[in-house]
Amino acid sequence: MIEGNKLISVVIPAFNQPDYTRKTLDSVMLQTYRPIEIILSDDNSPESLKALVDEKIAECDAGITIKYFRQKVNLNYYWNLQFVLGKASGHFIVLLDHDDWLVDCTFFADSIREIESRPNCFMSIANTLVENTPETILKFHYPNWHYVDGPAFIKNYLFSTVHPSRSAVIMRFDQLKKLNYKRFFLEKESASRMHTMLDEAFVLICLLASVGDVVLTGRVVSVRGMPLAGLSRTALWHESGGEKMFVQHFLLYQYFRGSGCSDGMQAMSHNLLLRYPCQNINVEMIKFLDFNRTAILFMVLGVLSFNCKRIIAFSMQIPVIVRSLMVRVARKLFL
Repeated sequence: MIEGNKLISVVIPAFNQPDYTRKTLDSVMLQTYRPIEIILSDDNSPESLKALVDEKIAECDAGITIKYFRQKVNLNYYWNLQFVLGKASGHFIVLLDHDDWLVDCTFFADSIREIESRPNCFMSIANTLVENTPETILKFHYPNWHYVDGPAFIKNYLFSTVHPSRSAVIMRFDQLKKLNYKRFFLEKESASRMHTMLDEAFVLICLLASVGDVVLTGRVVSVRGMPLAGLSRTALWHESGGEKMFVQHFLLYQYFRGSGCSDGMQAMSHNLLLRYPCQNINVEMIKFLDFNRTAILFMVLGVLSFNCKRIIAFSMQIPVIVRSLMVRVARKLFL
């Protein structure tokens, strides 16, 4: 451990995947960087994860602490993530999902060195391998570090060529606090009235990129786990569509508009209208946003965009459907 290193918080919202979570914890403990605090919140798993955490606490060296919390009721990933963020005290932070794990033991040390080498750099992003595949999350593989202007990164890279896994991102938590990141997260009561699942939606990445540089590498530092019971595999997750990100992206749009970040405004407009449009009009979301006229316009145009895409996609399938029907009719008539 290098004397004077700043604390890094690794926050882990966990639920019911002890085999994966064991690998997650082990991979953090193998990092060369110190000091590290691990904050794990067990989201009321059917079988408590406390025994696993206690086992790992006994294996920790003096440079690592593990804090364990168990929720009395299931919060859902979005609010469990908010909970662990609220318990973090580090200068840097990593959002590490309970089914992901690190595979590069110098990732923390190297990333933090690159961030601290520039006074206006607040975040590093590396690459991630998808479990049981040769596929990487980022499509570039250069091993060196490269600095990118933050607002340009939001507009030109984020959500498209650079759509990182959370496990490969290190952020300056002190800077996020200065930006009052909590105002961009919704309370559970408000969300329940909207009848949709919520996504973190890269809010934290967008905030940091809007005020400073981003340092990137194609080096693989983590693995995204793909358990059969993972949240991203559920029907509810896919059915929520753009609605799970609408409020967050609109709040970011307003923030970028107020701060004069035109690149951020363009990126959020693109998200709201084209990348992640709402599938249906959600009156409760509009109500939450005080019937803001711009929000209404974004939602209505987004719904139109979504349905136009669906109509075009269906029309392209019509020749295939017609041909299939003709083959069936021919078989009945002539065979």
